[in-house]
Amino acid sequence: MLQAWAYTYMGDRSKSDQAIEEAQRLSVDSQDSLKDPPSPLKRQALNALGLLYQQRNDLIRADEIFRRDLEMARRQKDTYQQAATLLNLSLLSLKRERLDEALEWAEAAVRTARPIGARSILEEAQGNIAWADYKLGNFEEALAGFQKAEEEARALGEASDKTEWLNDVGLSLYRLGHAREAETYYKNALEIAEANREVEKQIECHVALAELLLQEGNTDLSAEHAEKALAIARLSERQSDTMEALFIQSLIAYRRQNMDESRKILQDLEKNSAIMPSLQWQVEGALANLYAKSENTAPADKWYRQSITTFETQRESIKTAEARLPFATHADRLYDDYVRFLVSQNKTDEALQWLDLGRARTLEEGLGMASPNFKATIQNPRGAPAIAQRLHGTILVYTLTPEESYLWAVSPSGTHFFRLPGEAEIDAHVRNYQRAILSSRDPLMDAYADGMALYRLLVEPAASLIPKGSPVFIIPDGSLTTLNFDTLLAPGGGIHYWIEDATITNASSLKLLAAFHPEKHAKNPKKLLLIGNPISPDEKFPDLPGAADEVTNVARHFQTADESILVQKQALPSAYADSVPGDYSLIHFVAHGTSSSASPLDSAIVLTRNPADPDSFKLYARDVIQHPLHADLVTISACYGSGSRIYGGEGLVGLSWAFLSAGSHYVVGSLWQVSDSAAPQIMDHMYSEIAAGRSPDAALRDAKLFMLKNSQNVFRKPLYWATFQLYGGA
Repeated sequence: MLQAWAYTYMGDRSKSDQAIEEAQRLSVDSQDSLKDPPSPLKRQALNALGLLYQQRNDLIRADEIFRRDLEMARRQKDTYQQAATLLNLSLLSLKRERLDEALEWAEAAVRTARPIGARSILEEAQGNIAWADYKLGNFEEALAGFQKAEEEARALGEASDKTEWLNDVGLSLYRLGHAREAETYYKNALEIAEANREVEKQIECHVALAELLLQEGNTDLSAEHAEKALAIARLSERQSDTMEALFIQSLIAYRRQNMDESRKILQDLEKNSAIMPSLQWQVEGALANLYAKSENTAPADKWYRQSITTFETQRESIKTAEARLPFATHADRLYDDYVRFLVSQNKTDEALQWLDLGRARTLEEGLGMASPNFKATIQNPRGAPAIAQRLHGTILVYTLTPEESYLWAVSPSGTHFFRLPGEAEIDAHVRNYQRAILSSRDPLMDAYADGMALYRLLVEPAASLIPKGSPVFIIPDGSLTTLNFDTLLAPGGGIHYWIEDATITNASSLKLLAAFHPEKHAKNPKKLLLIGNPISPDEKFPDLPGAADEVTNVARHFQTADESILVQKQALPSAYADSVPGDYSLIHFVAHGTSSSASPLDSAIVLTRNPADPDSFKLYARDVIQHPLHADLVTISACYGSGSRIYGGEGLVGLSWAFLSAGSHYVVGSLWQVSDSAAPQIMDHMYSEIAAGRSPDAALRDAKLFMLKNSQNVFRKPLYWATFQLYGGA
């Protein structure tokens, strides 16, 4: 069996088959293994057989063997073998693109291996977790995981694993935009793989280099690596690797204008029943782009739709919100390409429909609004102007792409389409303007150029459609999710902030706006849950001097019988769930906040340390989504409540997203640090308006305008009032 595995590893299928036959002649039928405990030698042989089938891509047979092996290890209480088999099952799930399952197996392997100090298993399990993160689109976490696994493999002298993780570090760097560093890692990994005759890793390195070189325009060198990968894959009869190499060759042919060759390769791949979903949607998308370039519009349209449907079908197999969030970024290019194609055909309304289909999918699912079948969703387009008419406002929908960006302005009278500059130009203005605001500049006094440019680019094309003082719903994309449109500098009657002309709410999609009914919440009884002014858990989160004032300012606007106030030692993370938050119409937090870019659902509100559980002093976003809400408004008066990670299709994800997902109608979150001095004044004014019957959008706008118009000090600057962003849910 070990010979068979080694020959497979080296790509010699014939000798591997001979070794299997000899092993089977020497061995008893493995079907009896559960009745009579097998010898350690036969257990090793069974494990090797599973690895062999995995190497050969016979994944169903490998799965059967590993599950039998795990059952035997558990019966015999063999902890090491349990850990090893859990590790094998995690890798198998990765190959089958069952990413949730892969994470579960790998994490179980870690839990089993750590107490017995099985460092080699821990190292490989860490790498498998990183690979699952990579496949899910979590490239930052994947990079950290691969680097950690590579360091451990080097310390253990595991040369083969080191090669794997070096190449995977390169893949992560490449996805994060560091092509030069990635190339160095690929070449180092390839050198080691060739020295050790590791055919699988050689193929992976050649494919990675071919893709990188193709993107850089070096088609000749890219073709050399693709040909080497294909030759090795075919010689070793590795079907999956053969398809990966062929796909790269199709892209090279496309770049060289060899359309017939590219089409032939892609069509053959698409017909291959063994193709994995992640390659399938890429093949279908490439076919669509090829037909679009040839101006063959009917098949182009067909393949664009098919590629998106294939992607969304695989996405539906992922069970957790945490995994679905990053996975959605894989579809950015699919949707962008199709939207651009539809725009080129002057089908701008249809382009908007497809763009919106890809927006806020995970948020919809959290709210129980998503159709379980993506194909059914496609067949039920929503009338955008009717949504705008019901909301008595204008909806501005943006999408940013490198080539050019688009704006759809939806008013009760119809949908209007505008072309905007490419993503880089808009991003540069956003960065510069944010930098000015965060450095406490006064853009109004300085007539700041970037603030005016952003208004001119993003709003002015649709300005005639927006009545002064009316509601505007922004559905942003990319860097625009971090921009507070209140601060844009508008002309007319002297330069002024756009907040003076419009009541602005950020939204996630037209689908969610269709379920957004502010009028149903207007007469809800006001019942307040206020948690904050906690006892400092440590020096990283000192006491907030203004927190007590803010608690007082908010609470005084409501009757004592209609509010629950939990402060100081009562402000525990567990107090949130214990208070049954679904019973309140208003929920307010006054505390420090943390935002996690690597894992947005680890963003948290920092509260009082629980004496019974000293490690518990944070209310995490992942905990928030577990408790359904019916609140009119949740206010997170804490730093970075809006989050710091942008996911394609979902926007900015953090605490605000979590409360929307739990069901809050409106959420007020912060884009940057909150001033402990300004926040009590803003909240005092906002809640006085809410207590008087004003809607949250109007109340927050009035509070900001009060700071802007009545503050003779620094609080008039957007640094202090524009951190608060209003989000509309469903």
